Amino acid sequence: MKSGFRITVLVLLTLLSQACSEQACYDDTDALVNVILLESGTGAAKKSNSLKITGLTFPSPVELVTETSVTKFSVPLNPAEETSVIVILLNGIADTATISYTNFIHLVSPECGYTFYSTINSLNTTHNIIDSLIIENKNITVDGERNMRLFY
Repeated sequence: MKSGFRITVLVLLTLLSQACSEQACYDDTDALVNVILLESGTGAAKKSNSLKITGLTFPSPVELVTETSVTKFSVPLNPAEETSVIVILLNGIADTATISYTNFIHLVSPECGYTFYSTINSLNTTHNIIDSLIIENKNITVDGERNMRLFY
């Protein structure tokens, strides 16, 4: 019920804000968790051979990222929930990360309307290939700042 109310409010606010402006929206409206991949021990950026990330707490499992040879990635959090569970398949080895967060509505611009920003409250991971996953910036916004460091 709580998440349904939030979604209803977001939809209404978005529709109302778009009705007030005739300008096009050029702003980024996707608040993403930005993660850099680092080598354990040295802290140097480390490319993955393969990376696949699946979100489990969306209405059904959804593939969020499929890349090769990357040193960073970005994933969305589920705005209808306050916990997201993602499976990180890094170089063929799977780990699970559970991110708990608080959502709040943020006005991007009159042209673009509202989006959800989040603040990370806690983070837990398994440690099959991940040595550690550290929160660098707990505020998830549209500014593109790095939020986490993943050491493996």
